[in-house]
Amino acid sequence: MSWEWPERINELAGGGIRLEPLSIDHIPGLVGAAETATAYEHDMGFVPRPEDVVTYVHRALVEKRAGRSFPFAVCLASGEPIGTSWFRVFDTWRKKLEIGFTWYATPYRKGIANLQTKLLLMTFAFETLGCILVEFLVHSENEPSQRAVGGMGAHRDGMLRRVIPMKDGAFGDVVVFSVADDEWPSVKETISLRLEQRKHASTVA
Repeated sequence: MSWEWPERINELAGGGIRLEPLSIDHIPGLVGAAETATAYEHDMGFVPRPEDVVTYVHRALVEKRAGRSFPFAVCLASGEPIGTSWFRVFDTWRKKLEIGFTWYATPYRKGIANLQTKLLLMTFAFETLGCILVEFLVHSENEPSQRAVGGMGAHRDGMLRRVIPMKDGAFGDVVVFSVADDEWPSVKETISLRLEQRKHASTVA
């Protein structure tokens, strides 16, 4: 019996960010977003190479049809795609899921995009799906992402080895972070406060 996501998952939006179910229509915009990343980020697999975006999207759609993931295009209110973020491996028995494959065009990494995306995804996970745990798996060498996840108040659980397939055929290690349901109110408050601070900073700048 396959898992069916609630219809409301198609309507995740707020704070100037829209999370649209990933589709082939997003490919041109995501190619442009991927072009802003560095060669190191491409080599490490943090961001897909522009020429690999078509394969990336089709793989995501295969995962969605198989019921293993629900990939989103992270878009501005205008509809412009600036990256992706996925719900992955939702365990309906243990009531937990993973948020992963998150990346953004470089110009949007220091703004509100990541915080607003995480707020939308975790609100849906905890308050609609009834999750008791949300996990984040971050490459061990992706220190900016580790700082971002930890800065939200997520708990650093430890490391898993040989998890992420790399371009050279090797598998990279990941640092595991998580937020539990009883921690969610505090984490939600932290994210909301940081969003307000960043919005205020952009207004007065």
